[in-house]
Amino acid sequence: MTQSLRRGEPYRPKKRIGFKLTVVSLLNRLPPLKKLLQYISKNISTLRYRWRARRLATALSDDFDVDKIYWVEPERIRYSSLLEFNIYKDKGQAIGGDWDRLEKQFEHLDVYIAFRERFMEGEDWEDTFFYQQTLDDIANGRFLVGCKSKADFDKRCEDFDVLFQNIKNVGYKPQSEVLFEENTRNLMQLEDEITVNVGRNGDLIFNNGAHRLAIAKLLGVQKIPIKITVRHPQWVDFRRQILLYAKDQPSGKIYQPLTHPDLQDLPSFHDTESNRFDLIRKNLSVTKGNLLDIGAHWGYFCHKFEEMGFDCYAVESEGLHVYFLRKLKRAENRHFKVIPKSIFEYRDIENLYFEVVLALNIFHHFLKDRASYFELLNLLGKLKLKEMYFQPHRPDEPQMEDAYKNYSEEEFVKFILEASRLTEAEFIGATRDGRKIYKLY
Repeated sequence: MTQSLRRGEPYRPKKRIGFKLTVVSLLNRLPPLKKLLQYISKNISTLRYRWRARRLATALSDDFDVDKIYWVEPERIRYSSLLEFNIYKDKGQAIGGDWDRLEKQFEHLDVYIAFRERFMEGEDWEDTFFYQQTLDDIANGRFLVGCKSKADFDKRCEDFDVLFQNIKNVGYKPQSEVLFEENTRNLMQLEDEITVNVGRNGDLIFNNGAHRLAIAKLLGVQKIPIKITVRHPQWVDFRRQILLYAKDQPSGKIYQPLTHPDLQDLPSFHDTESNRFDLIRKNLSVTKGNLLDIGAHWGYFCHKFEEMGFDCYAVESEGLHVYFLRKLKRAENRHFKVIPKSIFEYRDIENLYFEVVLALNIFHHFLKDRASYFELLNLLGKLKLKEMYFQPHRPDEPQMEDAYKNYSEEEFVKFILEASRLTEAEFIGATRDGRKIYKLY
């Protein structure tokens, strides 16, 4: 008789502890090390650009147009430089030091106070501290504003009166226009624009032309022509980082336009942003309140809508973009809130109401896999909002080939309406590249 045999034991593969699993297990036992490595991983791209900008400084061209005219709001120039740089000899240079500390407000200067007292309050020049101080300086051998005597300065004050009335009556004009109207060949007068210096964080700091800047501020002139004399090396370094980033992109450009006057010359891939902004602005049913920008990138829309009076929330999860977003926010002295995480991880969203939500070319990324698709569904169900401006993708884009879902434009709009508290949709126009924008409300 053949001996009966038992079935073999169930196969149990040997547990193999891979390298990755070993590292993860080790890091879980060492929380401080894990936190450090997570920080390095998240910020390594940022550190790379900062390092490259310094290392390749000599290989990058800081080819500034030293005679370029920038049109800015007078109220942007809030502080006065702690050093006054020569508008002829120093222009175009990067000069270090602490001259850019924000310690001396322009509107606290004696000249501004005197102009306010004279033109807004009707005081005589002789009753201002500026007048008396200037006469003391002249008496001590300091020849200010081209004056060597009391008679010279009295004539200068008369010129200030004429300048004020001229700007008040005909508006603020650049020196090139003044030269043309006066038919003069004094080309040195072209240098006589208001000049500013750019501090390490991007602040526009007053350097020269106090009389015209004071008048522009007092008259509420909307925009004035300025020139840049000196830039802080740290600001130049940041500008180089942006140039390096652009150089690394397939287009050779940054993604969105930049709103800072000293960065507006850098070409952007989406030069249609102003077009998108204008389309949305014209269709808004509100002019203030909370605005949520999902996928804010470097914050173009938050800059523009904060100018209008909105309280903006910029959601951006990519570490390098967050770095530039925060630096540009500081450069423009904006107040919008930066949310450096995925919109799905932003827990406070349940406690906020948004008058406006921007979802421009972002939601299709959440269709690519099942998990993010259901996270999007959950988000749309939780969002408390008045209106959304939605720009869908094109279904035939290569990036959507293996997507979990791939809606047509109309299907995507219907999906959002069904998943959210919104009920109506309106096509408001297309950008210059043909992409449609819908208002959902």
